[in-house]
Amino acid sequence: MSLLIVVRGNSGSGKSTVARALQKEFSGVWIEQDNFRRTILGETGNYSPLAAALIEQSAALALRHGRTVIADGMFNASKYSESFQRLQAGHDGASHFYAYDLTLEETLRRHATRTQKQADFGEKQMRGWYHGWDPLHGIAEQRITAAEDVEATVARIARDVRGR
Repeated sequence: MSLLIVVRGNSGSGKSTVARALQKEFSGVWIEQDNFRRTILGETGNYSPLAAALIEQSAALALRHGRTVIADGMFNASKYSESFQRLQAGHDGASHFYAYDLTLEETLRRHATRTQKQADFGEKQMRGWYHGWDPLHGIAEQRITAAEDVEATVARIARDVRGR
């Protein structure tokens, strides 16, 4: 049976690291917002309707084929809430939604540990992208706080998914 796991957060929060670990844990399809926008579509902006539609349709296709989907990205609530509502309603399996609730200072601290990403963007861009707690409309999300490291976050999500 298909399973949908969504991990949202500001740039630098740790969402892609968690999603990568969850992909290995559940042999899932990893849908990374930045990969779809930057690599597949060649976009540089924060949002486009085409990227949102492509992400939704790709996730829906994988779910229809019984695959587990792990989606990660900033997924701005005003732009993606309806897509996730449709995905959640459109498949028979469980859906689990998580969002980082971190201060800007914490996301900047975490970003400073990612040397490969520091060349791509820095504090100025992150300040412009930061939106704080931005819950999806009509979907219950579990908060991920600064107190949880990657291992604790992955373990919690795995427990939630397995119902223990």
